[in-house]
Amino acid sequence: MISPLEYQDYQTFLQDLFSSKVSQRNMSLRGFARIAGISHSYLSRVMNSQKTLSIASASKISQILDMTPEEEAHLMRLVARDQLAENSRSGQQLRARILKTKRSPQNKVTLDNFKAVAEWHHFAILALLNTKNFRGTGRWIGERLGIPHEIAKESFERLVKLGFIRKENGKYVAMNDGDIETPHDVASQAVRENHRQHLHLAGLALTSLPPEKLEFQNASIPMNKADIPKAKKRLRLFMDAFIRDLEKNPGEEVFQVNLQFYMLSKNSEKDLI
Repeated sequence: MISPLEYQDYQTFLQDLFSSKVSQRNMSLRGFARIAGISHSYLSRVMNSQKTLSIASASKISQILDMTPEEEAHLMRLVARDQLAENSRSGQQLRARILKTKRSPQNKVTLDNFKAVAEWHHFAILALLNTKNFRGTGRWIGERLGIPHEIAKESFERLVKLGFIRKENGKYVAMNDGDIETPHDVASQAVRENHRQHLHLAGLALTSLPPEKLEFQNASIPMNKADIPKAKKRLRLFMDAFIRDLEKNPGEEVFQVNLQFYMLSKNSEKDLI
């Protein structure tokens, strides 16, 4: 099985890939392009150095091939190098993304990496890094999040080991500034457990925090199932805009925002969104 780590350009890697690994799966170039959500002609032109591979397409390819984090990071660096040569400004932006190990414009991480940090406090620690006077000690983190100091210390060290946190110019910084997202619409026990934990925390906040420090709303609406994709897209766009508008670095405190959208009425198909 070939690996992008063995290559200095992604064009040759793709050429060898489609003459070995994909053919062994009885998958044509056209079939692979369809699964990746890109056109067959675009992928062909990329392989022939007539087109530069986009960061988004590289991310899709790495997910389909189930690359390791190291393999994916190397592929992204090869893509960033070509982008840098083609356009210095966009190339620098892409290079900055790769150095932060961003998976895509949506900052997605593999489910395997997510499983290791699925407990809620890991992502709260990433957000804490961007608050004023952060200290990377178990005692400081534990007191800020209300968790045992030992768990805070172990979780922080785990995030560093997995590359979610790195030290830069003597300061701890989070991958993607802590903005991390899992793949959409994928069944995962780790993702579900993470959501359950946040639902539990939301319930505690509802009974323990004063009204001025939280905002809870809900609505039950009749709608068509055909509009579910549109609804999910609207919610994702809202979340992106909400974060861009209100996120501060450094911030004062860490706040949590959750969105739940699901079918409330019952039907014979037993759908669950």
